[in-house]
Amino acid sequence: MTSPEPPVCEDTSNDLSVVAAQLVEAACRACDGDREAARAHIAHAVALLHGKPSFGPSITRALSTVQRQVARGGLTGWQTRRLIAHVDANLARRIRVAELAELLGRRTSHFSHAFKSAFGVPPHTYVLRRRIEVAQGLMLTTCEPLSSIALACGMSDQSHFTKTFYRIVGETPNSWRRTRRSALEA
Repeated sequence: MTSPEPPVCEDTSNDLSVVAAQLVEAACRACDGDREAARAHIAHAVALLHGKPSFGPSITRALSTVQRQVARGGLTGWQTRRLIAHVDANLARRIRVAELAELLGRRTSHFSHAFKSAFGVPPHTYVLRRRIEVAQGLMLTTCEPLSSIALACGMSDQSHFTKTFYRIVGETPNSWRRTRRSALEA
């Protein structure tokens, strides 16, 4: 008698879809001749696979500089991991800076400074980038409409999602999805 397979954890599924999106993006950047961006996306995917904190390819270089300089009043490793886990677990809902500060027992102003020292970007920017990364993974691995993906990633509506996506990625979600899907099929 065989035992039923354990259900796949949704967090693992989301992580793998983000890894897939990063690898597809790396391939597209390599085809465009942007080797530096391709390397950054591959490094981000590998870090995710190893379970290391995910900061995204767009701020990897800034983070390596920040990590070498231990900032006074910055965040410790466990605090960074706790914040990343909290953000990833709550992407579908509104995440306030005050909530993140409270999670570590810090005042909002001190927390924001420490967060930026640790991550290289303000908390709000980090959360938006994580939402876009998860959305990219969902756009590659599901056939869900963009409006559903927007809501699943904590965006208020598809319009807000499209504007934010375009600002961060440089193209519309529909165009990005179509291009990457055709690259996967080819």
